[in-house]
Amino acid sequence: MREDRLEVDEATLRLNLWLTQGIVMGVAAAGSLLVLGWDATLSLFTLPGWNAVLWAMSVAAGIITASIAMDHYLPKRWQDDGSINEKVFGTMLPSTTILVCMVVGVGEEWLFRGVIQSLTGNFWSSLIFTLIHVRYLKKPLMIISVFGTSWILGLLFSYYQSLWPSIVAHILIDVMLAFYLQNTIKKKGEEE
Repeated sequence: MREDRLEVDEATLRLNLWLTQGIVMGVAAAGSLLVLGWDATLSLFTLPGWNAVLWAMSVAAGIITASIAMDHYLPKRWQDDGSINEKVFGTMLPSTTILVCMVVGVGEEWLFRGVIQSLTGNFWSSLIFTLIHVRYLKKPLMIISVFGTSWILGLLFSYYQSLWPSIVAHILIDVMLAFYLQNTIKKKGEEE
């Protein structure tokens, strides 16, 4: 069965990405201050030791490796998001890619780990995180992948009681997978 999709151009998708992340950041800041208070909000951003950064990098490397392996060995239709990621990141400059991934990593981790997980626990935070990734909800592999990634990032936050390990891992995952996607698109263009 063919699924009808509304075609959206790359500029509109990018605008929506920035607007959405602005909303996420605003909700994270407001929710954090209202629910946790000033001191607890500041404590979310305490710097952990280098051990936490190494764990974040290791977690990111594992998730990146698993994602690339899924891309290579599993059917493309299991992971197809309607080419949204290709449209958003495909021709984006490396500096813009890094900036976008940093904003996404900070905002989403602050909201989902710092605020929601602090209130509801890792399971519910990960479930909500998965549900907001609407475009993946008809793809069981993607649901499992997003939930699993969120769960693991939640474990980093729980263990270190700081957002920085999950932020670092989230940014690394997004940056490296965006660069991988851009490289894949470039190679396909050269082969044609």
